This record gives sequence, structure tokens and C-alpha cells, in this order.
Amino acid sequence: MTDTMTQPTTSASPQPGSGGRVFSGVQPSGLPHVGNHLGAFSNYIAMQDGFESIYCIVDYHALTSTHDAEVIRTATTEMALGLLALGLDPEKAVLFRQSDRLEHIELMWLLASVTPMGWVERTPSFKEKRRNQPDDVNLALFNYPVLQAADIAIYKADYVPVGKDQAAHLELAREIVRAFNTRYGETFPEPQAVFSDAPIVKGTDGENKMSKSLGNVIEIFADEETIRRQVMSMVTDTQRQRLSDPGRPEVCNVCQMHRIFSPDDYEEIWEGERSATTGCVATKSLLVERMLGYFGEARERYAELKAKPQIVEEVLAAGADTLAPRAAETLAECHDRMGLAPRR
Repeated sequence: MTDTMTQPTTSASPQPGSGGRVFSGVQPSGLPHVGNHLGAFSNYIAMQDGFESIYCIVDYHALTSTHDAEVIRTATTEMALGLLALGLDPEKAVLFRQSDRLEHIELMWLLASVTPMGWVERTPSFKEKRRNQPDDVNLALFNYPVLQAADIAIYKADYVPVGKDQAAHLELAREIVRAFNTRYGETFPEPQAVFSDAPIVKGTDGENKMSKSLGNVIEIFADEETIRRQVMSMVTDTQRQRLSDPGRPEVCNVCQMHRIFSPDDYEEIWEGERSATTGCVATKSLLVERMLGYFGEARERYAELKAKPQIVEEVLAAGADTLAPRAAETLAECHDRMGLAPRR
């Protein structure tokens, strides 16, 4: 993890109360981990105050690689549960399930008509997934970026809080709506990315982005023993072989995490590493305690919500209902501009 972890990186500078509309979608990958929260969810929570915020669990997207109905169903519920526990407030923001609003699929088809195939083929995620699942390169996988653009465009979002790994997809979404506007007239705003203070969060291996598929995550809602084990497994400064060796906090993943979870004294922690007065084990142990404190309220809310599973379904259904008129209005406008039958 580099020093950019706590340096805000944005392609836009949205001001709270500016009246901007925010949209972001997240894969139903189960309960969120630390990388999810630092990479995007922290902005979800922050931007629900002062913005019109819409957040979506994109279960249609999950079908590109997951074909087990119960896995998708359970993972969707867990992701919603985690977001609510972390502080997403249904009174301030809309949270819904993508498959509850079929308008996303229709707009994807309309946008596909202005999207050259070459634009999609060059996206990093399509190339990566084609490598990772060579026996399942389905058409939905190819259409994934166009559906992503439709998710954003149907609510005419101004800002999209995402992790840095999604920058290429958001740029493609901008190109797609620009192509539509050029052909059919000004219809959609070009969405601006908003990256968090930790745009790229490395996993416990110290090399790759934190990801469940790589098994290098630190969980938020696991039991304390599991979280401790995950943190204590983190790769630190590989050049530091002995306690007496001075450390390099600038390249140590654990020290970089302390910038987030120990904002008041991380410089002292770093100095302990540099001067070799503090060992990696002690620095990791402290990180465990700081993380548990940071997520303490979220963990309590999670336990409360888990005991009332009907609340999650109620929130998702209400969110989808709230968005129905807006989605219908956007499609009616597109039908008119494209010469299609009036929507009824």
C-alpha cells in the first residue's frame, strides 16, 4: 500500500448540499470486508449527507460468474446487511436490489446500440474475467460494462463513489452516455468518479488488492479471533528480518493501515518501526485493537440486524419502489428521442 492510501483522489470535487445525485453499485459478494469499506463504502456513508444518494446491489452483474441461485440470494442479503450495519441510513439514502428494477436491462439495450464492441473489449475487467473463467465467457460478461453504464445513467447520476479499480469502467460509462447524447441529444450527465481516501487497499499478502477471491481479506463482522488471525498474518516490510532491523513504514502494509485506524498517533507508531523499538508483532496487535474499536458500533448494529432479517428485505423493496417513477421517466425520454413506442 502506498502513501496514496490516505490522500483523497477524485475526478470531481462535489460539495455537500450541492444538489448532486450520487449512484454506486456493489457486487453481492457477501458480508463486506475492510477493503470494501475503505475503498468505497466509507464514501457511500459520507455522501448520504448532503447528496441525493442511490446505492444498488448488482445481482444481475453477479450472474456473469455465479450460477448458484442460493449463493446469489444469500450474498445479496449479507451485503445489504453489512451496508446497513456500517451506517447506510435508509432515511438518507436509497438502497435497492438491481433485479427489482427491470428498467436497468432495457436501458442497457438502448445504450448498447451506441456502444462499439471495441470499447467493451478493452476494459480491464473483461480481459481479467476472460482469463479467470475461460470456460464461461458468456455474453452477459461482455455486456457487463454497458449494464454498468445503464445502472448509473438511468438515475442521471452526477457522481459515482467507487474504488480506484473501477476507474476504467466509469470512464467507459462516460464515453457511452457521451455517444448517446451526441446521437440523440443531451439526455444524460457525464458521471464523475469520487474515490475514497484509500482508493486502493492491499490485502494481507501485501501485494494484491484485498479480495475474497484471493483469500487476502480482513473481515469486519467475523469473530474477534478470526480478525486477529487475519491481521497477524499480514505481510509487513519484507526487508525487516529481525526486531533490531529498522523498518520502512512507507512500504509496510500494516503501518499504512494505521494511517486510517490510528489517525492520532500513527506517526509515533511509524517512528517505533523506523527506530526498531517496536516489532511487527506488536504493531499488528495494536492494529487489531484499533480496528475492533473503529468498527465497534457497526459490529453491534450487525448483530441487531441479523436478528431481524425481515428488515433488510423491507429496505431493499422500499428502495426499489421509490426509484420506479424516476426509472420510468428516463426510459420514456429515451423512447421519445430514439423513435420508439411511447412507454406505458
